[in-house]
Order: sequence, then structure tokens, then C-alpha cells
Amino acid sequence: MKYIITENQYRLLRRDSDIKHRIDNQLMIAKLQNDLYYISLEGLILNISDNVAVEMANESNLDGDKYIIFRNQIKQYIRSAFYEHIKEYWESNK
Repeated sequence: MKYIITENQYRLLRRDSDIKHRIDNQLMIAKLQNDLYYISLEGLILNISDNVAVEMANESNLDGDKYIIFRNQIKQYIRSAFYEHIKEYWESNK
């Protein structure tokens, strides 16, 4: 099977290790603040994806619609590509 990767997807795949590092930092902060005991998995995923996406979008120096599109792409990418990673961390630290 052949996969076609668009330029938008490639921009996110290039940043995969950076996104994972930022997610791990957010998970560590949540653990240190004992948030993992009180938050649902869905809430944790939403919170982390929002924080990481805003942080990366702010660093991108984009503005207007490009900023919003980039931020939303990162949010969706985290929610789909890192769901299992976040879930495993949440379950192991609950």
C-alpha cells in the first residue's frame, strides 16, 4: 500500500520528536501537580494538546489564519497520533 503525505502532514511529521518531548514535559508537570488523580483521560488529552499547540504556534511567528490553522493541526495531530502514549502514561500513574 502506498501512502501519500501532503506538505501539511510533513510539517507535523518533521516535528514529531519535538511534539513528543513537549507532551512528556506536560505529562511530568501534570504528575508533579497531582493532576493525574483528578482529571479524566479525555480531559488530560485535551489539556495537553491545547498547551502544546499554543506553545508551538506562538513560537512559529505566524499570525492570523495561518496561526489558527497551524495550532489546530497540532492539536488534532496530538489527539490522534499520541493518544496511546498519553493513555499509557495516565494509566501507569493513576
